Amino acid sequence: MKEDYKCPCRDTDPEHFVTNEEVYKLLANKKKFKFTQDDYFKLYNCIHCNDCGTAEERFLLKEKFLKDGNKIEGLDEVLKTFEKYNSPFIQNKSRVRPIEGISLESTTLLYLGCFTTVKTPRYGENIIKYLLREKIDFCLLEEEICCGYPILCTGEIKTYEKFVKKNLELFKSKGFKKIITACPSCYMVFKKHYSEHGITVDYFTDYLRPAKLKKKGNLIIQHACPLKNGEIPGIVDNLESLFKKSGYNILDAVPRDCCGFGVGHQLRVDISEAIAMKRMIDFKEEGGYIEKVKDNENFITSYCPNAYWVLKAYGRKQRIPFKVKDMCNLLM
Repeated sequence: MKEDYKCPCRDTDPEHFVTNEEVYKLLANKKKFKFTQDDYFKLYNCIHCNDCGTAEERFLLKEKFLKDGNKIEGLDEVLKTFEKYNSPFIQNKSRVRPIEGISLESTTLLYLGCFTTVKTPRYGENIIKYLLREKIDFCLLEEEICCGYPILCTGEIKTYEKFVKKNLELFKSKGFKKIITACPSCYMVFKKHYSEHGITVDYFTDYLRPAKLKKKGNLIIQHACPLKNGEIPGIVDNLESLFKKSGYNILDAVPRDCCGFGVGHQLRVDISEAIAMKRMIDFKEEGGYIEKVKDNENFITSYCPNAYWVLKAYGRKQRIPFKVKDMCNLLM
């Protein structure tokens, strides 16, 4: 059992937090009790950064919460949206603009994910442009089906499994041998379920290379929690090394904490927003950064579309002294 972990949800709402020890005890005795509606605040006090190492077990507790007859406000509407649009977003309409040079057919799929196509289209567009520049062959789907992770975070595991199956059938019918993902949630789901079917799952950062022309500026990397917390070992050091080789000065005095907007943000929004605001204050005030970066170009980036969106939206609210740019943009 992992005991030494940093949980922003525990720090934000310690009164409503389930420790790892409690998680295992609850699961071991799950047939002996029923959750009540009041348990919502502690069971959903989780943004699934997985620093604790018990994200999977916490899904099972949420599933039990629902099976015990409890409710999540708005969940019925979310389920209807998933059924109708194969996405948590109404209409599932991509805002990513058409880009010349993408193959119409390929055994490699670039899967951008619903959050990228709807909320952070420029982040997706720059990934496309970068991969094309590196002469990576890939195609896109005309309309993607959500990976299912957002609904898994509610505890609706059967609905999640339905979407896993839908995508597997689609990918096999298209003959995809490799999927390049742009979102940590999609990467985790696809790697877990599709690798055994002969489909290689990569993350777009696997294709990043040091910039051909030396760049300059100070840079903070807001790391993607699920990937750095075990899904892709070494990703933190590898990316920081890559950007140093590209000419950037990596600022590392700010702790590598969560931005607050893992997929769990759709449930305890109060927790997510509190964590996000604290994180922006870290960037603004801590570590003497303001003095350190005055005379240079100052950038902040992430390789997670959720974190990229948070940096844009909440960074603006706190007026952090960094320009938000996606990784591919910084290297092109």
